[in-house]
Amino acid sequence: MAAAATPSGVSWLSPNPRGLKGQGNQVTARTVQGTMSCRAEERTRSTASGLNSSSAASGRRRQHQDSPSRLVLNLSLLEATARTGAEESKDLTEGDEDEDDATIPQALLHRRQLLWGATGTFSYLTSAGFGLAAPVPPANLSPESCQEVPDQQQKLNCCLPDGSQLTPIDFEFEADLPMRIRQPAHILSKDEEYVKKYNQAYVLMKQLPDDDPRSFAAQWHIHCAFCEGAYLEPNNPNNLKLQYHGSWTFLPWHRMYLYFHERILGDLIGDPEFALPVWNWDNQRDADGGNQMPRMFAPFYFGKPLSMNPQDSELSKAIRNPEHFPPEHVRLDRGNYYDDMGTVFDSNLALMHRAVVTPVSSTDFLGKPYRAGQAADTAGPGSIEVNGHNIVHVWTGSNYLKLRPDHEDMGTFLYAARDPIFYSHHSNVDRMWTVWKILQIDQSTRRGSRKREDPTDPDFLNTQFAFYNHKKQLVHVKISQTLDTERLRYKYQALDSDQDWINYTFADSGQEKPSPEEIARLVTDKVLKKDKSVSFALTRIEPTPSQGRSAEDLEETLVVKGVQVPKNSFMLYKVFINLPDAGVSTPLGIYNFVGVITHVPHKASHGLGHNRKVDFRLSIGASLKALGIKDLEQVSVTFVPGGQEDDVEFDGVDVEFN
Repeated sequence: MAAAATPSGVSWLSPNPRGLKGQGNQVTARTVQGTMSCRAEERTRSTASGLNSSSAASGRRRQHQDSPSRLVLNLSLLEATARTGAEESKDLTEGDEDEDDATIPQALLHRRQLLWGATGTFSYLTSAGFGLAAPVPPANLSPESCQEVPDQQQKLNCCLPDGSQLTPIDFEFEADLPMRIRQPAHILSKDEEYVKKYNQAYVLMKQLPDDDPRSFAAQWHIHCAFCEGAYLEPNNPNNLKLQYHGSWTFLPWHRMYLYFHERILGDLIGDPEFALPVWNWDNQRDADGGNQMPRMFAPFYFGKPLSMNPQDSELSKAIRNPEHFPPEHVRLDRGNYYDDMGTVFDSNLALMHRAVVTPVSSTDFLGKPYRAGQAADTAGPGSIEVNGHNIVHVWTGSNYLKLRPDHEDMGTFLYAARDPIFYSHHSNVDRMWTVWKILQIDQSTRRGSRKREDPTDPDFLNTQFAFYNHKKQLVHVKISQTLDTERLRYKYQALDSDQDWINYTFADSGQEKPSPEEIARLVTDKVLKKDKSVSFALTRIEPTPSQGRSAEDLEETLVVKGVQVPKNSFMLYKVFINLPDAGVSTPLGIYNFVGVITHVPHKASHGLGHNRKVDFRLSIGASLKALGIKDLEQVSVTFVPGGQEDDVEFDGVDVEFN
């Protein structure tokens, strides 16, 4: 069949030409509208939150103008709930139903009970009462706002060049830019001219002084600073650190990080059409395909088809696991040591399906909300960050013969961005966001017809990031400006290999489900073991209709609460429903497999003196349907370790509807 063109440049051809498992529904492209509908998208009901979502959000938000206060507020209450420096948010949802305050962390509810902020200005109304908008403000790139990142053995200064004397400019789209096409790295590796040009861009970038914001050191420090908590949230009295991982900011922030990095590289070589290569690790087709480390980055590649010496290659100057150089294939199932590559490919496709196709709500895919004043240890990453993103990071980074305990470079967020392959890896992660938005497969909700949409919450749309552009100007970008790649003047080459994991068909495990008595006898200790599988009982609840969505349209989500992720080691658990006997060798291509929970080492742990707590969300509606599990039927949840160094404590399992 002919490819269906889409605004993002992504299209799919006929499914499964390789004959891989899976002949599911055809995917048709849907145009992503340039203007937001601004209906509140994510509605969450959690049994743990204690929040009532059925009555609190029955009103409608209105636009309004500033006006004098007629309320007398207790001064201490006003001080305790004053704004933390976030810019006043223009209400983008006139005439639409209000957001459900059940999506707001309990710790932030007091912020939404006031009509007047410290400035005396009026902010938008919420249906739960008077409240203040809380989009995260852009970082203040001054030395006073940045702190050294504590490592195990040293303090690393990840601070960016001083921007305190610069006047920030607002990001603007440039319609006259040529369209940049990002193509698979394993294909571009055969293009000698492209590889030479790409390599030369890094040669020039590394020649820039470190205090130039376009320099390679500064580009590395961008990621180090904002994933390790170097910068303080502006005007926040509680010394909270800005953190763009583990929430709905993960994909938008990395998109603009790549955008400016790509523009700088292109400017250095005088090529406005230059586009980053895409490490297409989800592609299981080509013999020298995407699920290998792209050969342009391999140290032995240059000098073969290319007239370069290995020492001349800036693309290969990084610390990586030499056991994973080509022709070794990426194994997204970390515990899969099978020699049968068909099994490896099948597991990779199953995991990709769970990462991108299964989750329908933006909370499950992008991550949970992140608002100004939100504590750094309340993270809730989305499925694409937890799955392919984290796993490929650690697969690439070195822990070779235990000589590199810090997993440099890609295996720890402290050093990841000093490997050029980082930007190619994240281009594929960014591509997955584009793919997710145009999918029309819904196996997860009861009705089975829900569309995938970005959040329309004003706190999401008005959150801002600070970057330096290719002219060394300080630029502020709103998330609302990141949602359409064509307006950013880049898109991705259409890849029909996506069909293999989009249309992947899971199989029956052949095992009977555990009886209610067996589930009742499961362990109650809230510990995930490093060396054996453990199972827990999951008590399910009925969804309650929530602001614009009926119960039939809500996505049932397994929440693994308060996982105390280790600072200095990788963590991975494979998760199965109603399969207590699941182990390391259990295949992923069965209905019972619902995804993985993972964490990449964060040496600094965001400035915390303890292991960071993370809530992981896994969409389980599709598995429950396929397994024929009835409403309110209790199920078992089994965690299979994937090579942890220590046991991991957590707060239990729960059900949430998004």
